[in-house]
Amino acid sequence: MIKKISLLLIVLITITLSCERDDICAEATATTPHLIIRFHDASNITATKTVRSLSVIGEGNSTNIVFNTVTDSIVLPLRFQNEGEITTTRFELKKDSDYDTDTDVNTNSNTDIIEVVYTPQFIYVSRACGYKSIFNDASLDIESDTNNWIINRDILNTTIDNENAAHIILYH
Repeated sequence: MIKKISLLLIVLITITLSCERDDICAEATATTPHLIIRFHDASNITATKTVRSLSVIGEGNSTNIVFNTVTDSIVLPLRFQNEGEITTTRFELKKDSDYDTDTDVNTNSNTDIIEVVYTPQFIYVSRACGYKSIFNDASLDIESDTNNWIINRDILNTTIDNENAAHIILYH
């Protein structure tokens, strides 16, 4: 009888020790970061400056990422298809987008287009969380037109691997 109880106890301990915890990705686990852009005053580059009635839309999308907001910073998603391949994501930033809900038209807006170029890299996080992407060698170009409201830009960090601080400053 003692042999059977000992054997049963050994089997139970073995099963208990060999079980793994549930494969749940914790909410605090770092995931693919977004691009963080801060807006600063072009005449006083150390001071942040809000953008009136800002709307942002990604190229090829019909849904606004930001819609008719007054803000001094934005958080934008970046595309990632193939690891190690130079990738481009373009955004339309509309300032003073006086949106008329009756006619469904933006009036008096000034649209600038920014182009973010980077190289995605996939990082294994865990079995539960899978992979996240980070973005290396990030740069930003402002498409010129006769009425740009974005005057200049500074790249603060060419590697986008977290959302702890701004990566790019746009001056207006």
